Amino acid sequence: MPGKLSRRDFIKRSAVGVIASGAMLSSINISALTRSAAAAKAVFRKSGDDIVVKLSENAALSKTGGSVKINDELMLIRNSETTFLAIRTICTHKGCDVELEGNKFVCPCHGSEFSLTGKVETGPAEENLKTFETIFDSGKGTVTIKTAGADKKEEKSN
Repeated sequence: MPGKLSRRDFIKRSAVGVIASGAMLSSINISALTRSAAAAKAVFRKSGDDIVVKLSENAALSKTGGSVKINDELMLIRNSETTFLAIRTICTHKGCDVELEGNKFVCPCHGSEFSLTGKVETGPAEENLKTFETIFDSGKGTVTIKTAGADKKEEKSN
């Protein structure tokens, strides 16, 4: 029958396809793709208990809506030209790491949802995410996150 592939031709063509696909996939930088999907890691320095983030060293914060992960538990988000939000990304329900998904934080463990300001929108979490005071210095191009006494304040509120 014309147009019908023999088993041998099918195997040859499949092998060529697999080899070509493998060559294409090996040229893709998988780590770069996964990094772009997650919040960028921040470049910062400590100043006593405070964290100082220089905007020129953190390209993700160059525009409104940009964010960087300071560490495993803290994220800095640019809300406007002059305002920033530092937020603890640990769910107040069972301590899972929340993820920034569009315009909200979502807990992958039990489905709690929080607004971009950390306010509980959907339970089971009942307490808002912890936020920290930020100070923007436009002259220096820095944002200072005030973390001094944060643990003590948290202990008193529990």
